[in-house]
Amino acid sequence: MHHHGGPLANFPIIDNPLADNPVDFNYGVGMVDQEVARPKPAHIAPPEAREGFTRATGEDTVVVCPSCEEELKYDPDDAEKDAQQPPPAKKARTTRKDREEHHFWAVKACGHVYCRSCYENRRPTVRNAGQTHFQIADKRVLCAVEDCSSDVSTKTAWVGIFL
Repeated sequence: MHHHGGPLANFPIIDNPLADNPVDFNYGVGMVDQEVARPKPAHIAPPEAREGFTRATGEDTVVVCPSCEEELKYDPDDAEKDAQQPPPAKKARTTRKDREEHHFWAVKACGHVYCRSCYENRRPTVRNAGQTHFQIADKRVLCAVEDCSSDVSTKTAWVGIFL
């Protein structure tokens, strides 16, 4: 079937724009207690951790901060002491992320995990000189782990870990 004259004369008239594809608008309305089954994505296991490192945690595993070499452990009593101390006198604009309580920090690029103190003091200053073992290269702060060159200068290079 075609139009009779005019600018659309060569275009066919389509009776059903969906052709033989019926519409199925199933948005789950009325399915109060039913969940929509979604296929679970395939799990891709990370490679084995190299010698001296772990991806596991447990009672028998002691994990240390690669910068200060102190054990990465969470003590709720220490958190209460920190909460009782007044905030530093001079602090740049604090963000919601800064106000959140992150006990540990992981570098996004390499996955190495640090204590909060080393994360906060990763840039060398006169006050904290020698306290951390981060590498400095061309004004960039690099991961403290030997043979790791991940840039840890900015906050966006890190992800906070809650317990």
